[in-house]
Amino acid sequence: MVDPLKDPLGTVEHFTSDVVKRLTSLHFPTKASEKPLKRSMTGYETETFVLNEQGKVDHSGKLLALAKKAKIHAAPEAAKGMIEVMCLPYKRLRSTSLEITNNLIKLTKLAKKNNYHIYPFATYPGKQTVQITNKPWYKLQANILGEENYKSSGLCCGYHQHYSLPRGLFDQKNKTLKYTTSSKVKRTLLDSWNFLTAADPALTCFLQSSPFVQGKYIAKDSRLLMYRGGGAVQYHKGKYGKRPDLAAGLGPYERTIKDLLWRLDQRRLKWKAAMEAAKINPTPYTNPRDTLKFTWNPLKINPLGTLEYRGCDMNFMTNILAVSTMIKFCLRKIQQDYTLVLSSDIDIKDAFKIEGNFLFVPPHTTVREEMQPASAHEGFKNKQLRQYMHRLYKFARAEVKEFDSDYLPLLKPIGKILDEEETVADHIINDVKKKGYTTTISQGAAQELSLKYAALFEQDLEKAKHELEKYI
Repeated sequence: MVDPLKDPLGTVEHFTSDVVKRLTSLHFPTKASEKPLKRSMTGYETETFVLNEQGKVDHSGKLLALAKKAKIHAAPEAAKGMIEVMCLPYKRLRSTSLEITNNLIKLTKLAKKNNYHIYPFATYPGKQTVQITNKPWYKLQANILGEENYKSSGLCCGYHQHYSLPRGLFDQKNKTLKYTTSSKVKRTLLDSWNFLTAADPALTCFLQSSPFVQGKYIAKDSRLLMYRGGGAVQYHKGKYGKRPDLAAGLGPYERTIKDLLWRLDQRRLKWKAAMEAAKINPTPYTNPRDTLKFTWNPLKINPLGTLEYRGCDMNFMTNILAVSTMIKFCLRKIQQDYTLVLSSDIDIKDAFKIEGNFLFVPPHTTVREEMQPASAHEGFKNKQLRQYMHRLYKFARAEVKEFDSDYLPLLKPIGKILDEEETVADHIINDVKKKGYTTTISQGAAQELSLKYAALFEQDLEKAKHELEKYI
C-alpha cells in the first residue's frame, strides 16, 4: 500500500497515466490526435511601383483611381507611387494564386492602356522623391519615426502571404489572440510561427530583388535592411534609424501563447509611450484591442485573424508562387499533422530535418545573427546559407510531392535559382554592370532597366497563369 504522505496525489502509476499523459497530449499532440475542423485559407498582398512612360516613379495616384473604377482589388500604400493588389482568400492555393495573378494582369493591362507601367521589384533602382500618403495613420508613424526615416518604407515593396489561424484561437470581437491553456491546436500556431521564423533567411534570399536604392547599391536585399534595421542586420539607418527601440526585426521563437501575447502588447505600449512623448493623444490608437496594429515585423498576427508572413521582397509572379507553395505545404504539414518544430543545437546540414513527429530547426541566434545578415548582404556567396536554402527546399518539395504532386511544377523557379545560384538581385547587379556601373547607377540607366523589367513582369504574369491552369 502506498503511503499517502509520500504520495499525496495517489499512486505514481495513476499520476503518470492520468496527469502526465493528459498534459503531454494537450501541449504536444500527435498525428493520431483529432485534426483541426477546417482547412486553412491562404491570401496574398503584393506591392508594386507605378512608373510613367519614361520609367520614373509616378506619384499622381491616377492609376490607383482607374484601378478602383475598374473594380480591381487595389489599395493605396504608405507612399504615393506605390499600389497594393490583393485577392480574396481561398482554401485551395490554386484559386488564391489565380486570383492574385489575374488581378495583376488586369492592372498591368490597365496601366499599359493609360501609358503607365508596373515595376515588380522591392526597390526602384533610380532616384525618386517619396511622398507620404495623406492619411492620419501614416502621418502618425512619420511623426514618431521621423519623416525622413519613415520615407524609407515608401522606397520598399514587399509580398505578404496570409494563412488563417487555427480554429478557436482568434477573438473576432476584440481582434486579438485568445489566451488558452486547453486548446490542442494552439501548439500548431506556435510551431507555424517558429517554422516561419527559422525559414525567413532562406525565403528572403530566394526572393531578393532590391540591390539599388536611390541610385546606389546598399545590399542584395536592401529592403530587408531598410525595413528591419538594427545590429542583427548591420544597418542603423532606414525606417527605424532614429527609433531602434521600435524596430521591426526578426523576432525570437515563441514557446507559449502567453509569451507571444506579452511580446505583442509590449510593442503597443512602446508606441503609446512614444506618442505621449510626441504630445500625441494615444487613446484613439492604443487601447488593448489595437495591439495587433503595431506589428510590422517579418511575421505577425494580423487583425484579420491570419498568420501573416511579410518578410520577402516583391518579385516575378512565378517566383512568388514557388515560395508561396513552399510556405503553404510546410504549414499544412505542421498544422494538419501536428508536427512539432524543435530548435536544437544542430548543424545547418540538419536544418528542416524530419524525425518522427519533430521538425528540427537551428537555434534562433543562428537564424537571426548568422543566416539573416548573410541573406541580406551575401546571398549565394555564403556557403552555409546556400546549404540552408537547399535544406528548406528539400523539406518543402517532399511535402508537396506527398500531399499534391500537381503543384510540383510551380517549384521549378526555386530549383532553377538553386542550380544557377543567382537571384533576381544578382540579375539586376549584372545588368547594371553591363551598362558600365557598379555601386551607383545613373537615372537614365535606372529608368531604362525599370521599363525592361516592367515588360518582363507582364510576360511572367501570363506564364504564371498558364502554369496554374495547365498543371493544377
